[in-house]
Amino acid sequence: MKLFPRIVSYMLVSALAFPIIAEGEKNPLLDETPEQAVTRRKDRRKVLNESVKDIQAVITPDPDLDIETFSLLRNYAASGRGEFLNVSFNLINKTNKAKEYQIYVLAGYEMDAPVPYPSKWRKADPQANIHLLRFQKLAPEPIEDKVVLGDKATEERDNLRYRSVYNSLPLREFENELTLEGYDHYLVKNPDKALKVKVYGDEAPPKAEQVVSNIEYKKDETDRDVNYSVENQTYTVQTTKFRTTLTTHHYSQFREDYKFFNRVLVLIFDPSRPAPKKLVYRKLLKFESIQHK
Repeated sequence: MKLFPRIVSYMLVSALAFPIIAEGEKNPLLDETPEQAVTRRKDRRKVLNESVKDIQAVITPDPDLDIETFSLLRNYAASGRGEFLNVSFNLINKTNKAKEYQIYVLAGYEMDAPVPYPSKWRKADPQANIHLLRFQKLAPEPIEDKVVLGDKATEERDNLRYRSVYNSLPLREFENELTLEGYDHYLVKNPDKALKVKVYGDEAPPKAEQVVSNIEYKKDETDRDVNYSVENQTYTVQTTKFRTTLTTHHYSQFREDYKFFNRVLVLIFDPSRPAPKKLVYRKLLKFESIQHK
């Protein structure tokens, strides 16, 4: 009678493990030879080099625009399920005419790549210089990781992660992992989905444009005194003569091994300029922690 529970347990474990083993057999990297791995890494680095060939690496400042008064505010979300990082700054128009800009604000948590075999005799480990973006929130619209990486790189990244777990070995390849530089390059090359912000001059903004936000209140949530919809708010624009204040809202939901944002990237474009000179402002804010206000 004692043998029966063991047989049932073995059958249950085998049934649960079969899909994992079957999936592992489909992973092309499990049987990869060293020569194939070298070729694959060379191809990936070639793609990365090609992707930054036409990028605008240096900003072309706009003499008619000033950016000032950066502030960071951390507060709990009204839903009670996470926290917000609010990034606020002013755009100052130095002329009398109104002008429109396009703005991205990316908040993320950056961490050093893990060093699986640290050594005391080696002073500088090259892998310690790799910085990975663990998670991110983009304003005005969220963006998926696979959009930045591409389908092929995303599949290869997943296969590499699976192989490291399957073989119980540490992950040592990070060419397909997300980085802050990768997001920077993608956003600079794709400014079309950035938030359009107008900075007025002598003429006052119309009432409908004085305060603009993408927050939505649902009646059923208001009746229950629960505001889950605020988690989707990403920006608030306040406009007066010569000055526009932009506040972006980046939501981080509570989860296991919770981490909060420690990097903010601001990119401002002038859509009236030609493609190689659209980027007029870039700022990267680095901080370790922000206290609640």
